[in-house]
Amino acid sequence: MNRTIYALVLIAVASCNQLKSYKGSLENTIEDLVKVEVKDTAETFQTQAEINEAYINDYYSYVDSVEIEFQGLLKALPEYRKEFQKEKAAWEKYMEAVKKVAKCADTGSSTPMYVSDVLSQGTLLRLVPIHHLYLHTQGKDLPYSKTSFTQDMITQAYADFITAVREDEYLEEKKAYENALRKEQKCWEKWLECREKTSKKLSGDVKEAFSIGTNQMMRTKLLQLKNQNQNLGMTTNEILQCSLPDDCSDKALLEYPGFHKVWAKHLEDLDWYPNFE
Repeated sequence: MNRTIYALVLIAVASCNQLKSYKGSLENTIEDLVKVEVKDTAETFQTQAEINEAYINDYYSYVDSVEIEFQGLLKALPEYRKEFQKEKAAWEKYMEAVKKVAKCADTGSSTPMYVSDVLSQGTLLRLVPIHHLYLHTQGKDLPYSKTSFTQDMITQAYADFITAVREDEYLEEKKAYENALRKEQKCWEKWLECREKTSKKLSGDVKEAFSIGTNQMMRTKLLQLKNQNQNLGMTTNEILQCSLPDDCSDKALLEYPGFHKVWAKHLEDLDWYPNFE
């Protein structure tokens, strides 16, 4: 999954009991969106249902690990606990909108894999700034992009995504998908506004590290939007080769016109693929 490029620092600052209430709010998150049927089998190979279940379990573990690091950040910077909790609440509202987007694509029996990946993308957006700031408090600053990513870039990427939905001849519920994306965009903008307000209450190197985390989060969001969720779930190598890789350069990210345009060019010449070097 896309999130694997980010190394998680699992800090032993919260026990399993501390996570129960948080994980409880996630119970049936994916099951509420798709019906998952898991059957016992004596076969030596994995059924699709077993793969789906593994994906769901992996998502829950991923969310737990991000929350552990967040709790570590609160302990490292207790004076900003209130501000960070408000920002978390804004992210949670964003995630509610992400769940609605996840419902808009039907990938058959592998739908739980797709849903898990869409939700994981939203969780990754939370992890990126937390990870940068927490490591900074530990004196372990990460390399970061020197490119400034703007809201205008993201607004354009949302517009391109919506255009791609409208032009997709295989989608049945185009209007629902478009509305879900617009709602997600509004929640994203409110979350970003919350981070801007939080930044104003910070000072010194903490403020600087927080701002770097925001920029890295925006870079991650831009990449996700430009790929238009096409590289998620069970997909093909052909699609992956046309999608932005997680480790692409800033130049490649900024020049990438959107998956729908790259895919259309590929279909004109099946031997052609984008070069991200």
